[in-house]
Amino acid sequence: MKVLKRNGRTEELDVSKIKKYTSEAVAGLANVSLSELEVDAKIQFRDMITTEEIQQTLIKTAVEKIDIDRPNWTFVAARLFLYDLYHKVTGFSGYNHLRDYLQKGEKAGRIIPGLKEKYDLDDLNDYIRPERDLQFAYLGIKTLYDRYLIKDRSGAPIELPQQMFMAIAMFLAQNELDCQGWAKKFYDLISKFEVMLATPTLSNAR
Repeated sequence: MKVLKRNGRTEELDVSKIKKYTSEAVAGLANVSLSELEVDAKIQFRDMITTEEIQQTLIKTAVEKIDIDRPNWTFVAARLFLYDLYHKVTGFSGYNHLRDYLQKGEKAGRIIPGLKEKYDLDDLNDYIRPERDLQFAYLGIKTLYDRYLIKDRSGAPIELPQQMFMAIAMFLAQNELDCQGWAKKFYDLISKFEVMLATPTLSNAR
């Protein structure tokens, strides 16, 4: 049985890859069940099923389980949503380099040209903390995706949450004497949710 990947390639169905994502989605969360997620998803495996269809089914299943008695399902749904987002943006389950993201954003006309030349991008890339994505509840990451994460002309997302936070921090710090240091300080404040940015600030930063 084969699966159809986002890039159009096909490969043999590897259930262990699915179990890896579902296991990571429930890791460390109380009152959620891996077996419940997998069984209730009722994924109808068939030849040439798409990987996106599998992921969307798992996300939908986790969302439907969110209730007041088992609130941690919102974090399971958020993690599954993030895994799907990572693949949409980078093609793998993680972050690409800050430089690649900024170049793509400039090319799409969504990021201010010249901003990246003011910084040591390798240093800022190393400072990004992808694990802070785990702070998001489902509604938070879904809202961020729908309203704020920049997309190319075809509507495909081209940035990830921590990249967005760093880009905003870079924009805010660009006129400071030590813009590198201030970008890190602003990034920490934003990415730890210690300060909330209004919509105009978000849009002006890109």
